[in-house]
Amino acid sequence: MLRVLTLNLQHGLPGAGAGDGAAASGSLAGADIRSPALARAVLVQLAAQIAELDPDVVALQEVDLGQSRSGRLDQAGALAELLGWHHHRFAAAWAGPVAGLRRRPLRSALARPADDVFGPARALLGRSPAGFGNALLSRHPISAWRVMRLGRGPASVVRRGDNPISPRSYRVFTASARNLLVAELRPGEGRLPGIDSLQLGVTHLATRGDVAAGQLAAAWGALAALPGAHLLAGDFNLPADKVAALGIGRLLGEGATFPAARPTRRIDHFLTDPWPVDAAGVPLSVVRADGGGLAPRLHTVGGGVRTFVASDHAGTWVDLAPLG
Repeated sequence: MLRVLTLNLQHGLPGAGAGDGAAASGSLAGADIRSPALARAVLVQLAAQIAELDPDVVALQEVDLGQSRSGRLDQAGALAELLGWHHHRFAAAWAGPVAGLRRRPLRSALARPADDVFGPARALLGRSPAGFGNALLSRHPISAWRVMRLGRGPASVVRRGDNPISPRSYRVFTASARNLLVAELRPGEGRLPGIDSLQLGVTHLATRGDVAAGQLAAAWGALAALPGAHLLAGDFNLPADKVAALGIGRLLGEGATFPAARPTRRIDHFLTDPWPVDAAGVPLSVVRADGGGLAPRLHTVGGGVRTFVASDHAGTWVDLAPLG
């Protein structure tokens, strides 16, 4: 069995799971995470909650790197360190500060100044690379990492004033860039018998439904073209019926994930390889096109939803096992 957790981190901002604000309870509700110490305290508590759940892989969205709003931490690296895991990767959807000039990273890892066009200038000012994107953390070895850009979609115009003919009554919001981060996971002996590799992707899709649907189709197409079994996790910003209507994979997991305080809808999902079924809904054997035997397929043997110290989303997980 392999347990995979996905969580929209919301840059580590304390949310519904941070407590009631009472100092006596050790609550982090309302903590100003611009302070590096408080930002790390949130991640320490989050890591402890994740460890209680004992996943094998954590897929994260809305992850900060070097942002002033979150204590200038490397959030993915810090969480991996706290969990004691050696395999992790951050992939910036864009580089630069949140409040400033955002740009496409030269290399999504933003591991050194040269990965950002303005990185050398930031280094002269004593600033490390900054960005925002997705991350994967794994307790098991990763044999390859891949990143794919998914575009950003059109800008939105929102009317804020009373005068419909005044330009001052409107604001233009540019869409955020999106990407797909994929890890080729080697599950290890006994985790997923018969499955040598799992292509595990994480993404965070646009808030506009038609754009999100196109990005999801592109992400799944790229992931499914890789050899092995496949799992796509993340914040799709789409309800389950809209994902299912695309017909591009098979949804796993149950339970509402948003908003975190009182979840009413599930917009955080897992998508895996489809399988054909007979008239009774029983899965049929699936033979690879090259004649090499049964193609690997996954199903769930457990899962759930829980609120964590950070985020306006609840996290959700699935326990995976091979079919047959």
